[in-house]
Amino acid sequence: VRATTRRYPPWVSAIMRASHIVTALATFCLTRLIDHLATPPAGRHDAQSRHLAEARVSASAAASVKTPCPVPTPCPAPTPCPVPTPCPVSNGGSPPPSVLSTVRGQVRAAREKPANGWKTLPEAEKRAYIEQNYGTVSTPAYARPARRREGWFAVIGFPVGINEANRQRRALLRELWYPEYPNLAHESGSVRAEFIIGLLTYQGEGHDDSLVEQLHEEQMAHGDLALVNAREATKDPYRGDPKCTGEKILAWFQQVVVLHRTTRFFLKADWDTWIHTTRLEHTLRTLLATRQGPLYFGNTLWCSYSLRNFQPCGYGFGPLQAAGAKKVECPLLPGGGDAVGPYPYAAGLFWGMSYDLVKWIAGSRLVYDFWHNASARFEPPYWVKGEDSAFGFFAHIAPFPELTPLHWGWDIVHDGWEFRDDAERGLCTSSVSAKSLVVHSMHSRMDFELVRAQFRERCNATCEQTALPFAVDGLRDLCGRNGNIPKAYAKCANAGHKAIDGPPNDVRVPASRPRRTCNNKVREKNVPFIASREEGGTIECVAEQAKSIFA
Repeated sequence: VRATTRRYPPWVSAIMRASHIVTALATFCLTRLIDHLATPPAGRHDAQSRHLAEARVSASAAASVKTPCPVPTPCPAPTPCPVPTPCPVSNGGSPPPSVLSTVRGQVRAAREKPANGWKTLPEAEKRAYIEQNYGTVSTPAYARPARRREGWFAVIGFPVGINEANRQRRALLRELWYPEYPNLAHESGSVRAEFIIGLLTYQGEGHDDSLVEQLHEEQMAHGDLALVNAREATKDPYRGDPKCTGEKILAWFQQVVVLHRTTRFFLKADWDTWIHTTRLEHTLRTLLATRQGPLYFGNTLWCSYSLRNFQPCGYGFGPLQAAGAKKVECPLLPGGGDAVGPYPYAAGLFWGMSYDLVKWIAGSRLVYDFWHNASARFEPPYWVKGEDSAFGFFAHIAPFPELTPLHWGWDIVHDGWEFRDDAERGLCTSSVSAKSLVVHSMHSRMDFELVRAQFRERCNATCEQTALPFAVDGLRDLCGRNGNIPKAYAKCANAGHKAIDGPPNDVRVPASRPRRTCNNKVREKNVPFIASREEGGTIECVAEQAKSIFA
C-alpha cells in the first residue's frame, strides 16, 4: 500500500513545537507578574505553589500538542518502503525536564524574605522558613580523621640553620641517630625530634624561592621540621656566625603548647649533640614524671641579665662566683647597673622544661614584650647571644616560687673528650662512659659514628635502665649546701632561708608594659578613620594599671 498523505518538512515541525512552548511560558510569566502585584506578602507562598502547579499543566499541554506525523513519500516498485518513524508519544502529562527546570528557577527567584526580617525571627521560625522554602536538608556526619597516635612523652627541638651544612647535618642525624633507639622518631616511639627553622632571615625577610622549595620537599619527605614565624639566628659581631636562636625557640614554644598538648617534656639541644634517648626517657620517667609542678633541668651555670642590653653578664659556675662577677662585669654594660640576678640557668648544649613551664613562657606578657623588643632591633643593643641564659631568666622570674634548674653534672651531659683540644678541655669535657647521657661538640660524620660506637660499647641494657640522679636536686638542696648561697640567690628565701641581699624573686624584675583599652565613645558620630578624640577621631583609650609579673 503506497502512502498518499503529504508530509511536513522537519523544520516546520520544530517551529510548531517551539511556538507552543513559548506561548505557555509567556502566559505563565504574565500571570505570575499580575498575581505578584496583586497578592499581599502573606499569601505569596500559596500563590507560588499554585503557579507552579499551573506551570506544570501548561508545560504538559505544550508538550502534548501533537505534531503531524510525517508521511512517507511513495517509493517506486519494486523497492521496499522504509518503516515509518513512529510519532512521539506523550510522556504522561509531565513537562520536558528543561521546561520544568526553568519554571522552578523562576519560582526560586521569586521567593520573598520573611515579612518581619530574618534577624528578628526566633530560631524555631527560622528553621521552619528554611524547611518550608527549601525543604529539609540533612547534614552529613563529619568524619574525623583518625589520630595517628597518642601524644609524645618528650619532644626534642634542634634549632638549625638554613645553609647546606645544616641541611647535611639534619640528614646525618636522620641516618645515624634516628634508627639507633627504638623510642625515637618511630610510629610506636615516645620521643620525637624536630628541627626548628625560622621562616625569616635574621634581617626579617622571607627566604628565596629555592630555599622555600627545598624546605617544602624536606618537610613532605620527613615531616620533622618545625617551621616557625621567627627570624633565623642573629649574628654575633665578635664571632661572625649566627649564635642566638632565642627568637626561634620562643616561637617554637608557642607552637608546641598547642601541637603537642599532652607532651610531658620539651628539650632543646644543639645540632652537634648526640642524646641517648632510651636512657633519657627512663631517667625522666623514674625521677621527674611523677613530680608535681614545673620542672627545668640540664647542667647549670650562673649569671645575671641586663634587659636593657639583651645580654647576660657576671658569669660563674656557682652562685657565689657569679655574685662577685656581677659586681665587676655588669656595670660595664651601658644598662648593666639594673641587671637581674645572679640566677642559675641550664647550659645551651642540652636543657629541658616541663609542659607547664613552657606554656607559661609561651603565654607570658613580659616574655612577649622582651621578644618583640628584641626582634625589632638590627643594631646594638640587640639579642645576639645568651639564648640559654635568657630562658634561665624567664624561669627565674616565672611565678613558681621554688622553681630552680636541676643540675645533672658534667660527667652526664658533657663535651666529647676527643673533639676538644688540650687547651679547651676542662670541667665540661669528658669521655663517653656508663654515666653519659648527652655528648656535645661533634663536627663531622666520623665524630658522630665514634660516639655511637662508644655508647654501644659502654652502655648495655642494664646501663640503659639505670636512672641518672641529679647532682643538685632542687631549691632546698641548693640553698642548704652553703650558708652564703642565700645571701647571693634571692630565691633561697622561698625555701625558708633568710635573704640578705634582696627579697624573694628580686624586686628589680620589671613589670610587663601596661596595655591600653580603646573604644569608640561617640556612637552617633562616624569618621572615615580611626584616631583619638584629640586628633579629630572618636576613640578613647584607658591605660591599665601596671602589673607585677607575680600578681
